[in-house]
Amino acid sequence: MAADDVRKVLHLPGRLSFGCTDLDLAWPHGGTGLGASRGVMFQAVGGAYPVTIEAYGGEPVEYIEPGVVVGIAAFHRGFTDDAVDLMFRNTAAGTTTQRQVVSEPGTVRAGNWMSGRGVKLVFTPEGATHAKSATAPDVDAPFIVLYKAIPLIQEAAEMALQRGKEYGIPVLFQGIRDASGRTYTKGPRSDLSL
Repeated sequence: MAADDVRKVLHLPGRLSFGCTDLDLAWPHGGTGLGASRGVMFQAVGGAYPVTIEAYGGEPVEYIEPGVVVGIAAFHRGFTDDAVDLMFRNTAAGTTTQRQVVSEPGTVRAGNWMSGRGVKLVFTPEGATHAKSATAPDVDAPFIVLYKAIPLIQEAAEMALQRGKEYGIPVLFQGIRDASGRTYTKGPRSDLSL
């Protein structure tokens, strides 16, 4: 049994990026930074299925492993053009400012498959160094890669339009399998691949 080691307790702020190509590169790893977010959380949804026996009064006697359903949730507050284009459907460059504008209804309508909007999403711990090294200061800080993440704006999401509230929107990047059958990996950067 491992001894308690308080040096292994981590506070793990970090940044999100998408379309990454190489974890050896500095953030955003050859991809695009998502902009400012807070409250970033890795979520595993669902649980094991109990096998019960009536003779024992419905008591569980075994559990069945569940499928893998994961996502990364965040309160997104940095509305860069790349972030708007990723998170919202029916976006286009504005005619005057060339900034992304959301217009509904558009060509993407209710009932369309969302997997086409999926991206490779990477959570990078804050302060991560730029090289895969066994002696790097961030050697134990876990990176998370969702190989195909679909941006889901929280149902009934509200965007505060007031001076005293932060302008942002809650989003869940739901992980699904990519073409290679991968959903996610989590661990030290030196052990991960894109």
